[in-house]
Amino acid sequence: DWPFDDGAPPPSQIVDDWLNLLKTKFREEPGSCVAVHCVAGLGRAPVLVALALIECGMKYEDAVQFIRQKRRGAFNSKQLLYLEKYRPKMRLRFKDANGHCCVQ
Repeated sequence: DWPFDDGAPPPSQIVDDWLNLLKTKFREEPGSCVAVHCVAGLGRAPVLVALALIECGMKYEDAVQFIRQKRRGAFNSKQLLYLEKYRPKMRLRFKDANGHCCVQ
C-alpha cells in the first residue's frame, strides 16, 4: 500500500518504490502482469500506470490517451500537469528475453 492524497500527484518516494517494484518484478518474471488500483480508479492508479509507461519510453500525451481509452475520466488537471512536467529517468527501458519492453 502506498497511500497518497486523492487528486494529487504521488510523492517522489512512492514513485521510486513503484518503479523499483516494476523493475524487480519484470526482471524476475518477464511477461508477468502487475495490477494497480485506487478507490475510484480515476486518479492515483492511472498516474502510476502513466509513470510506468513514460519510464518505458512513451510520451506523456500518448500514455494519457492510452489510459483514457481504457478508463474514461482518468486524471485531473493537477495530475496532468504533473505528468507533463515529469522527466523520466528511463528506469524501465530494458527489454525482456523476447526483445519486448517490460511494460506492455
